[in-house]
Amino acid sequence: MKALLLEIARWAVALAAVISLVLMFRADPISDADPVAVRAAATEQMDLSQVLEADNQMLRRLYGLDPAAYESIHLYYPATNMGAEELLIVKLASVDQADSVRSAIDARLQTQKNTFDGYGVEQTDLLTNHAAVEVRGNYVLFVVSRTADQVRQAFLDAL
Repeated sequence: MKALLLEIARWAVALAAVISLVLMFRADPISDADPVAVRAAATEQMDLSQVLEADNQMLRRLYGLDPAAYESIHLYYPATNMGAEELLIVKLASVDQADSVRSAIDARLQTQKNTFDGYGVEQTDLLTNHAAVEVRGNYVLFVVSRTADQVRQAFLDAL
């Protein structure tokens, strides 16, 4: 009986080791890509004529994020109240920040949807059907644009 328990314990430890390795290698890798190069790759795929580059105050106002807490943040937000196109690229200081950035993005997206609900048909379509969020290792992307898929792919390629 004791030998059977030892054999089961050995298999359990081996299985736990395999599961740990799979989870470790499945995690998104940390990127050392230059944030300026990542931003350039993403913005090449987007028409920036309808957006403005945000300063730290605007970033705090729209997302509630403290720019000093992150390695790098680039935000392009709508130039007018009737715009919905937006681009946010964050290089996290720690991957532990991903959930809070994702929550801020979700809140911003919901606020924009509520703003345009009932009258901004084009904007609501953009926010519903042409928005992408990508969390990849120590980088986060949020884009609302007709070219969201191309921006997302350029972002991923730059990492």
